[in-house]
Order: sequence, then C-alpha cells, then structure tokens
Amino acid sequence: MRKFITTLVVGMVVVAVVACGTSYQTGVGAERNTLTRQQMLDAGATSVYDGVQRLRPSWLTSRGPRSLTDDTPAVVSVFMTGNQIGDADVLRDLRLEDIDSIQYFDAARASARFGMGHPRGVIEVHPRGTRN
Repeated sequence: MRKFITTLVVGMVVVAVVACGTSYQTGVGAERNTLTRQQMLDAGATSVYDGVQRLRPSWLTSRGPRSLTDDTPAVVSVFMTGNQIGDADVLRDLRLEDIDSIQYFDAARASARFGMGHPRGVIEVHPRGTRN
C-alpha cells in the first residue's frame, strides 16, 4: 500500500511539472507563439504572410500527406473572430494595418480550442481593435 501511495504522489508531481512547463499563455511560450503587427512591421514585412514567413517560417510548413489514403498535405488553418477563413494563403490578403496580432496553436492546442481537423495547427488572427 505504501508503494502505491508513493507512486501516486510521484505521478501527480510529474503531471503538475509537465502542465506548468507547457503553458502557452504566459512567459516564453506566449512570445514564441504570438506575433504583433509591430514586430512584423519592424521586420520589413509587407503582409501578414510575409511577416510570418520572415519571423516564424515553421508555422507555414506543411507536413506532407495526411494519411496513406489522403495524399493532400496537412497545412495550417487560419481563424479570425472564431471562424475559419482558410489556410495560410489567406494571410497574403491580410494587411498589417488591419491586425493587432496573430497567435499560433500547435495541433493539440488547436484541437482543444477549435475542434478536430487541424493536424498542422491553427493561426488565429486578432483584428485591430479586438482584445486577445
């Protein structure tokens, strides 16, 4: 019984440590997964897509075929004000002046926030004048 309790306590500590280390909303993770309009302008970007390509190109890479039966590549989905507006190409049409920031969610976080079907993750666009 003592071994069971020790194992249970150690397991709970490990879960707590891992949960604290994977936070996207605070600290370094938030900075790595968010780009502001000003950061993209400072980098010389001419569009939102250009800003992402210059500062976070890994957000735009595809992962190859989705499965053996579906050979279309998995690409990032783009959401704005709670609605899916397309894939990464839609960022080419967004003017930097019209956004406050964008935020990247990996596949696991995208599934939790936006539902299943985003194997490459989601870029959420925060239009100018809205709160993150």
